[in-house]
Amino acid sequence: MKKCDLKSEIKEYIVELLSEEDDDKEPTKAELEKKDSITTASNKLQKLVTKMKELAKEYTEAKGDKKEKIKDELKKLTADKKALEKIILPSSEED
Repeated sequence: MKKCDLKSEIKEYIVELLSEEDDDKEPTKAELEKKDSITTASNKLQKLVTKMKELAKEYTEAKGDKKEKIKDELKKLTADKKALEKIILPSSEED
């Protein structure tokens, strides 16, 4: 076998091994943290929506200053909700 043939076979073998490793590799810590952050954000969003629904019921029954306080809290929670939605479903413009 010639030297150049041997080199090309070794090169092909190495390329094959490396491509198999890329396919089978474990997710990196950053990838796992990103998944966790999306999962965490999703859970927070669900809890936030539940809290907002409860406050909306209270708002309809409230009067005067209490109604204004609930309205202010709902505005704050709405901003938080939009921030969580951006984490979970980023717009296509950011890609």
